[in-house]
Amino acid sequence: MAVLEGQSGAKSRRRSGAIALFAVANMLAVAIAQNYKEAEVKAAFLYHFTGYVEWPASAFASNSSPFVIGVLGKSDVFPSLQNVVRGKNWNGRSFAVRHVDTAKEMRECHVLFVASTEAKRLPQILEVLDDAPVLIVGESEGFAQRGGMVNFFMEQNRVRFEINPDAATRVRLTISSKLLNLAKVVRQ
Repeated sequence: MAVLEGQSGAKSRRRSGAIALFAVANMLAVAIAQNYKEAEVKAAFLYHFTGYVEWPASAFASNSSPFVIGVLGKSDVFPSLQNVVRGKNWNGRSFAVRHVDTAKEMRECHVLFVASTEAKRLPQILEVLDDAPVLIVGESEGFAQRGGMVNFFMEQNRVRFEINPDAATRVRLTISSKLLNLAKVVRQ
């Protein structure tokens, strides 16, 4: 009986998680339709991605290290992201949103958002990060096919995203199937 209850509870949690993710995706689609800025929608997605990706314990220097989201390049996503994560935490860790530029700063991130102005640097970014467990998110055409993990794009006046799960797996990140179901999956 306990096994059946455990399985039922797990199914219920998965179903609840899927419903919550679909609700977030729908809310974000409605937000764009209600004239929210594109940067605000991307910031909300970045925050919600953290609930559907698993990082290895080695990604954190200590138990009290913050969860770092870095922004590379000039982008309106930065202030929007600061607002979105204010007062929130990830698995008991506070969020830190930082402008980054150096290799050391990039390697200290858990999520790195690469503004479209910096997309040409992707080969160097991938080289610097190598096997570091950093979720690399961009917003330029072909970003995910060239080795980025998540890429935002516009479709029918809505922010959508594509995911390259192979790139994430290569650096020991596990992306939930719930998130993959909402994305356009691409390969390198």
